[in-house]
Amino acid sequence: MVAIPIYPAPTPTSAPPLRVFSPLGSRWTYLRLLYLALSFPLGLAYFVALVVGLTTGAVLAWTIPGLALLIMVVIGARWFGDLEASLARRLVGIEIRRPPTWYERDVPVREQAKQVLQDPSTWTGVLYLFAQFAWGVAMLVFLATGLSVGLAFIATPLILSDLPLFETLREQGDFMVGPWTLDEGADAWFAVPLGFLVLLATVHLGNLLAVLHARWARLMLGSRARDIPAPPATLQDGPVAVSAAAVQHASIAALTAREREVLLLIARGYSNAEIAEAFVVSEGTVKTHVKRILAKLDVRDRTQAAVFAFDSGFVTPESASEPEPR
Repeated sequence: MVAIPIYPAPTPTSAPPLRVFSPLGSRWTYLRLLYLALSFPLGLAYFVALVVGLTTGAVLAWTIPGLALLIMVVIGARWFGDLEASLARRLVGIEIRRPPTWYERDVPVREQAKQVLQDPSTWTGVLYLFAQFAWGVAMLVFLATGLSVGLAFIATPLILSDLPLFETLREQGDFMVGPWTLDEGADAWFAVPLGFLVLLATVHLGNLLAVLHARWARLMLGSRARDIPAPPATLQDGPVAVSAAAVQHASIAALTAREREVLLLIARGYSNAEIAEAFVVSEGTVKTHVKRILAKLDVRDRTQAAVFAFDSGFVTPESASEPEPR
C-alpha cells in the first residue's frame, strides 16, 4: 500500500509569490497602521493618568486616601493593560495572555488588591504604559512623515498644474518636498512613482513595527505563569465525578465540584497561579480551595493531596495527562 501525500511538494521551477504589493490588499495592514496611529493618543492618556495619579498619591501617601489612590492607580494600570492586550489581538493578531482581572465575588477586596500588587506583570505593565507615550510620539512622527511625503510626491503634477486651488503654492516658486525642489518639468512626473515607493515602504515598515511592538507588549503585559491548564469540565456529584474506587473514600465525596477540579489540576502538577488563570479567579481564592482540600482529605501538603488523589482512584495516570478528566 502506497501512501499518497496530502500536500504535494512544490516543484523547483515554481516561481515564488510576489509579496511586495500584497500588504496593500490585506485588511491587517490597515488595522496595524491604525494600531500605530492609536499609540499616541492612548500613550498620552496613560502618561497623564499615571503621572497625575502617582504624583497626587505620593504627596498624600501619609494619609489613607493617598494610599488608596496609589492602589487604585496601580489597579487601573491593569485595566489599561487589558485594553492594550485587546488592541494587540484585534488589530495586530497577536494574543497576549493576561493574568486574571475579574475575581470571584467571595474574595475580599483587600485580598484582590494584594494579589494585584504581588503580580510581576502589574509593575512591568506600568513601565510599559509609561514607555507607550514615547513610542506614540515616535509613531506619530513616522506616520506623518511617511504619508505626507508620499502623498506630496504623488500630488506634485496636480499641485503644479493650472488649478486655482494651488495658485498660492505656484506663486511661491518651485514646489518643495522636504529637501527636494521640484519644478513643472519632468521632475513633477518623476515624483509620482517615487511617492508610491515611499508609501509602500511606509506600509511595510509600519507592518513590521506593529508586530514588533505587539510582541514587546506581550513580553511586558503577559502573564508570568506557564501555559494555562485547560479547565476541567464541571464535575457533578455522583459516579461521573468520582470513580468507583474513590467512592469508598468519604473525604473525596465531601469535596465540592470546584474543589475536585482544583484537586485534579494539583495532581497534574499545576501551581496556584496557573490554576487561578485557568478558572479566571484570584490566586487567593485558589489558596482557599487548597486549604479546604487539605483539611477534608486530612493531608499535610499538596504533594500528599496529589498522592491521595492517585491512591483513591479519583485521578489515574491517563486522566492526569489528558486535558480533561475522565
